[in-house]
Amino acid sequence: MLTLHPLLDFTERSIDEEGGSIDSSPSYWYEGHCPQSADLLRLPRTRMSEEIARGLMQYLAADDSYDREGKMYGILLVEMPWGEQRILKAFSGLLNGSSVVDGWVPPIPGRSRVALEEARTLAQLEAMKQELIALNQLPQRQEYAALLSEFELQLQVLNARHRNCKQQRDEQRQLSSQTLAGDTLLIALEKLNQESRLEGIECRQLKRQRDAILQPLKKIVEAANERMRVLKQGRKELSRQLQAEMHAAYTLVNFLGKSRSIQELMPTNSIPTGTGDCCAPKLLHCAAANNLKPLAMAEFWWGPPSGDKVPGEFYGACSDRCQPLMGFLLSGLPQNPIVSGPKAYPAFTSSANSKSLSKASSKKSVNQSFNGGIEARPTSQTFRGGLEAQPLLPTTHQNNHGGTGILPVTDRSWGAPDAQPPTTHQNNHGGTGILPVTDRSWGAPDAHPTNLKEFGGTSILPVTNPQEMLPIVYEDKWLIAVNKPPDLLSVPGRYLENQDSVLSRLQNLLPDGLELTAVHRLDLATSGILLLARDKETSSQLSLQFEKRRVHKVYEAVLSGTVNIEAGTIALPVKKDPKNSLVQQVNLECGKPSITRFQVMAKEGNCTRVEFLPLTGRTHQLRVHAADVRGLGIPILGDRLYGCRAPANRLHLHARELSFEHPQLGSRLSLQVATPF
Repeated sequence: MLTLHPLLDFTERSIDEEGGSIDSSPSYWYEGHCPQSADLLRLPRTRMSEEIARGLMQYLAADDSYDREGKMYGILLVEMPWGEQRILKAFSGLLNGSSVVDGWVPPIPGRSRVALEEARTLAQLEAMKQELIALNQLPQRQEYAALLSEFELQLQVLNARHRNCKQQRDEQRQLSSQTLAGDTLLIALEKLNQESRLEGIECRQLKRQRDAILQPLKKIVEAANERMRVLKQGRKELSRQLQAEMHAAYTLVNFLGKSRSIQELMPTNSIPTGTGDCCAPKLLHCAAANNLKPLAMAEFWWGPPSGDKVPGEFYGACSDRCQPLMGFLLSGLPQNPIVSGPKAYPAFTSSANSKSLSKASSKKSVNQSFNGGIEARPTSQTFRGGLEAQPLLPTTHQNNHGGTGILPVTDRSWGAPDAQPPTTHQNNHGGTGILPVTDRSWGAPDAHPTNLKEFGGTSILPVTNPQEMLPIVYEDKWLIAVNKPPDLLSVPGRYLENQDSVLSRLQNLLPDGLELTAVHRLDLATSGILLLARDKETSSQLSLQFEKRRVHKVYEAVLSGTVNIEAGTIALPVKKDPKNSLVQQVNLECGKPSITRFQVMAKEGNCTRVEFLPLTGRTHQLRVHAADVRGLGIPILGDRLYGCRAPANRLHLHARELSFEHPQLGSRLSLQVATPF
């Protein structure tokens, strides 16, 4: 039995055939190319479908069970064969552990064919998961980490003492050479040498003691890590095999009445986990299988935030799982300019009896039975596949010592040679030069930049699309520094939709572009200086400087709140969140050491402008150190991934300065661009 909801189940307005229509202009298009004709097929998300979806949000908000897990939900406004409009609603994946829930669109057919294999594989995956958890929580692992940290601290103290003693001995040697002579001088110098040898012996003894204690534990930990690697690979392979069987069994129907398996529609070796379980394919398949005409669709996130997904916000078709299916699913759907009209988008007026949505409202839905064939019948099998995405470890780590991760500042100077003001090739006005690819006579000397003008160069790349032009901060025959705009990838992504990037643009635009490599990365949403090498040797040497932390980087950010401390150092280890691979989190036990210096530049209303100096280069380091309560506790403005809810048109994080040793010239090269916010 398929449930089709009347409009009044999800909106406080009623249909008025005499009134004017509401705004039906699309805010987003679900679209894809027909596999047969290659025509572009489209289905809109409109104001009306968004209003209906917000009504579903009110229904979800009235029941705490929908807040336990974050997922995508969707509605599809459809027209019945006799012209009446109704609503289908769907959820992605499983809802509280079940794939079949009354009132919701059933899963795409096919799971029942592999039910036994699914149950067997899921049991294996769960057993492997439990073993992984046990191996990760091995007592020897924590013991090894604690002892290693203790010995490292002892070595640091010992080395600091030895350095002071060496400095005193050097001074004593110099003094003795000036005041003593002959055997007396030799005896004094030998005494100092003996002190040095004794310190070396003391250091070696401590290291031998460390190794004797840690080696047995290290072997146990390494064996456990190897077993975990094997288990993870095995889980990945089992999950892949199950997914392949599921995708071969899943059968989709389009509006031409044609059926295809997901495997036929996406003939690749790596179909993403969960393909076929998203809202859009379920809704469109259900409509096609039951002779319903789609008018508009809307999908939104509900539940705890995940990655860049925020509760109550609308999202389009996901690029890896849904978008490749859209062309087939929409085939046969009549295409109108807006797929609308007075009949498709009736007028609304205020209802005489306004009502609020709750769980009880769903009972007022009209159940309409259809003879859609076996493809339209809900299946009772549940699916828990894709366990690779489920957490293996606890994600909450408490700081038992109450530390905030912020160290006191004893010296307001940034220190170190890297921190000196830019000395060469500085562009204080944002570096708007554009690569002059028409002339490759570099002239002499080779390292003179071709596009550095005090107020920005104006030479233009010979391309027809102005959006592909990139501001060049510095360029010579060995390297290029680009002022990357926000929302452009540094390097191409995995999927076809994510190929546009700084690297791919330059590779396409420059005669020597294929030799280019990006020696570091900036987040998609982060703007600023991005360095690329033109040959392997330069790339290798620059990469080594980044690895050895000899590159001086300064970022400028605006925080979405007020910071009470003027400056300091944040030392909080960072690791990928096991629940969400898109984000990083502070992990005091297993995280990689991450250190950030910061200094407040100005207070701007309710926001704070801050200068960041990262001493390490972990993924999302600045964003995590800003947002975590043990750091600054305030997300960067526009950083919705890490909890910023304030309105902003972009992530307010900019790589403002970059200083490094030129691999070929040996001199220090310091670059700077203006902050665009």
